[in-house]
Amino acid sequence: RLYVTCAAPSSTICVIGVAQRRIVERIPSGHTAMAPVLNPDQKTLYVCNRFDEDVSVIDLAAGRELRRIRVEREPVAAAITPNGRYLIVANHLHAGAANHMRVEAAVSIIDTAAGQISKNIPLTEGAGLLRGVAVSPDGRFAAVTFVQGRYWLSTTGVELGRINCNALAVLDMERLDLLGILLLDQTAFGAANPWAVTWTPDGKT
Repeated sequence: RLYVTCAAPSSTICVIGVAQRRIVERIPSGHTAMAPVLNPDQKTLYVCNRFDEDVSVIDLAAGRELRRIRVEREPVAAAITPNGRYLIVANHLHAGAANHMRVEAAVSIIDTAAGQISKNIPLTEGAGLLRGVAVSPDGRFAAVTFVQGRYWLSTTGVELGRINCNALAVLDMERLDLLGILLLDQTAFGAANPWAVTWTPDGKT
């Protein structure tokens, strides 16, 4: 089976039978469905509904949505731990007002068995435009790409990410906490808008 999200105000998840080379089922979902993630048991599919600001939990045997889990704001990417315990959801933007003194987007950690948020992990001040999520093969860490807007600095130059800094966050999935931030900008070059991220099979890179 291949699960394809067809984004719309009322989205559709197309289930494609690869052997048959055709759509075998259509499942309704929310506003701008994206980033489908299959549970390791292959019984449940999770889909981010970006502009509904929630995640659909879909029973694949029944071909229907069981429930929705509210997250912070505009979920655009997700990944699941190898044991299926946690779904890590990247919220594209911060949930607060733009004129707050501190602005930072968060990663929502969903306990799949309980069907609810275990924790929202804020990344760092100025964090936004979260794009990609990946879990290490052993499930110990999660990596999230984002852009850090350094709004507290004067806009006198662009070197070293002075205005917008491209970054990678690493989460500790045992403590459900931020482990650290790796900045991707170099002295004279920038890694503009980091997106997809993945681990090597040995989990070292």
